[in-house]
Amino acid sequence: MIETFAKTEKDEVIELSFPAQGDLITLARFTAATVAARAGFDVEEIEDLRLAVDELCVSFGPLTGDRLLRIEFRRLDEVVSVECVLHPPVAGSPGSVTGPRGDGGSTGLELSEQLLDALVDAHGREAAGGMQCAWLRKRRGSAQR
Repeated sequence: MIETFAKTEKDEVIELSFPAQGDLITLARFTAATVAARAGFDVEEIEDLRLAVDELCVSFGPLTGDRLLRIEFRRLDEVVSVECVLHPPVAGSPGSVTGPRGDGGSTGLELSEQLLDALVDAHGREAAGGMQCAWLRKRRGSAQR
């Protein structure tokens, strides 16, 4: 799960919830860019965070509107953390897909891991109670691996 910060005046939290549809991920990318700019990230760091958030969302696999994607952006000074939760399909929804990338293999997930390694300082994922969760953290001015 995402690192917990003590609430301060500089701590900002923005939450988005929307049907898990690929065309709506633009909302997450735009929000990531805005939060990163408010944290003082330079243009390259903003773009890295946008790409990382995009990868975080699509790493769940095919996104279908029968699921809910909830994303929390948290900024504390020069650190931006993002937690993305994919809720299970609504009961009785046809065509639900489970697992990362939905392809039954690990190649897509391994590629996501490599991309996130290059773009952010820390990231991870877990599943619990039918929900999949992925998170990342990026600090302004941090050198990438």
